[in-house]
Amino acid sequence: MADAWQVANSRVLELTEKGQIQEALEAAAQAAATAQRDYGKDDTRLAVSLNNLGELLHMAGRFDEGREALDRSLSISEAAFGSSSPEVAETLINLAELYLSRRELERARHCMQRVVDIHGQLEMDPQQRVLALHHLAMILQGLGESEKALTHLQNGLDLAEEKLGANDPHLAPFLKGLAALDLQAGRVDAAEEKLRRAIVILEKSTGPEHPDFAACLSLMAEVYVTRGHIAAAEPFFNQALEIFKATLGPEHVETAAILERLAGLGAATGKKGKAEALLQEALAAYIAALGEDDVDTARVQNDLGEIYLDSSRHEPALPLFLASLAVREKIFGKNHPAVAQSLNNLGVVYALRGDKTLALKEHGKALAIREQAFGVAHPAITQSLDNIAALHQERGELAKAEEILQRSLAVWEGEYPGGHPAVAQAQHNLAGLYMVAERNNEAEERLLAARKILERGGERKSPHLATVFKTFAKLYQKMGRIADSKEYAARAEKILKPVPAKSNKA
Repeated sequence: MADAWQVANSRVLELTEKGQIQEALEAAAQAAATAQRDYGKDDTRLAVSLNNLGELLHMAGRFDEGREALDRSLSISEAAFGSSSPEVAETLINLAELYLSRRELERARHCMQRVVDIHGQLEMDPQQRVLALHHLAMILQGLGESEKALTHLQNGLDLAEEKLGANDPHLAPFLKGLAALDLQAGRVDAAEEKLRRAIVILEKSTGPEHPDFAACLSLMAEVYVTRGHIAAAEPFFNQALEIFKATLGPEHVETAAILERLAGLGAATGKKGKAEALLQEALAAYIAALGEDDVDTARVQNDLGEIYLDSSRHEPALPLFLASLAVREKIFGKNHPAVAQSLNNLGVVYALRGDKTLALKEHGKALAIREQAFGVAHPAITQSLDNIAALHQERGELAKAEEILQRSLAVWEGEYPGGHPAVAQAQHNLAGLYMVAERNNEAEERLLAARKILERGGERKSPHLATVFKTFAKLYQKMGRIADSKEYAARAEKILKPVPAKSNKA
């Protein structure tokens, strides 16, 4: 006859399988109390109950309590079975998953490395060994240790092929992971080859409506984006989105990530209205899945705010930038480049509202962070320099503005001594300042330098060159050189509105 603990433990498993998490959590707490009362605080049955309890507390979002329960379970199992046992490995996996959900990647890596070592020593079930290798590889990838991740993914793929067969669904995550690293390293053809193999495997095993299949479709879309084939990428993203919505729900992280990616494509191709709607949907999904104090939520708030800024709607952008800044400071600290980005955007908003003093303060803080993070001669600081210079120029402080723009130009020339569109833009910025200061000859010199860089760089038909030509037209109008002004205005118009090709029809 089953004792009280066995009955309680069976009840926990039954409720968990039914998805009744709160009821299972209450039953797990009762099972742990029963085990400790009947068998003592060092009994392995208590370790089992604590492991179940910790996993359920994690699922309920009670992370600190879950970690405490899992740590106690681990301690009991290590004392009873040794540090390299299947029981210890099971608890370590649950701990790793908990740390992953808290973005504590180093702790997650430590746990999963122990699991992989245990599985290797005990020659455990190949499926479990394969899964452990994949989890460890993904953690390493998250930590930026691509070479180590690559090694574990390749080892896992080899093991899966040897032990499970060439068409086993366990191969697909390794193929996808390796494809992601290939793509990151610029090996686009290799990435596509692995993804096609993974898609075939999953289509025959899990079916084309499974989240794993959708994840491969999403990465295949990234292959096409890398090649510049946006139109080919969008159907893959859209199919992945529909699968994620149907299987995981509209408020899942994976769904939100696809919405965010589609929004990025929309913004890049000039479809700002579509991008705005997708970002709004992504933001709602991230908030529902992760809460308002999450880095992904903060990123989308910032991106949506920038969309508003692009269409001169700075008032709805302001609360988004403030919320994003608060989260980023809380998660990253006050000296992180992401914080600088939020401060920069706040500076833009304050300038548009007419509060140039507050705008200068925010841009100055952003510049200090970027200088500390990247150095005083890195291109990352030029956005802040240019914004600060523009504010000084608007306040009539032309000498200060010139000094800062000269510094920005020097940074770009140091980065690209042979010339680059960014150098041309810096020259153009100085030309604009000199026009305001009535230093027209110096403005002309800067514009000629910008034009030379762009034309030499093969941008004879670029909008950037058209902007330079428009500024030439304004400058020559100021100087009374009307014929030259009209010529450059016509050149700009020709770039922006090309003359249609003549028909060959009779």
